[in-house]
Amino acid sequence: MTASAEVRFGPDGQTTVHCYVRLTVSTHVQCCTYDDAAPILSIHDGAADITITNPGKGEVTEDDVRFGRQLAEAVARYAAELDKIAARNRPAAADPDPAGRAA
Repeated sequence: MTASAEVRFGPDGQTTVHCYVRLTVSTHVQCCTYDDAAPILSIHDGAADITITNPGKGEVTEDDVRFGRQLAEAVARYAAELDKIAARNRPAAADPDPAGRAA
């Protein structure tokens, strides 16, 4: 994974952090679940670690569930788009009979 971060300071004093992560074959993604606490989603690669969980200490609210579903939907769309683009880039399977006749 390659990662970079940028801190921006607005004219009103508002500070924002923009992080960019490019996943590679060495990236490790995992979800840890617990009986008495919210799950933790982690993305690790080299010096970059990203952890996603809720702000509660063991409690899970309807907002947490809604945000988790939004995250899952966004990741599903991301994966579907990657699949669509990769399919366009795959070479067509070689046709054993250029005339297209069945054997």
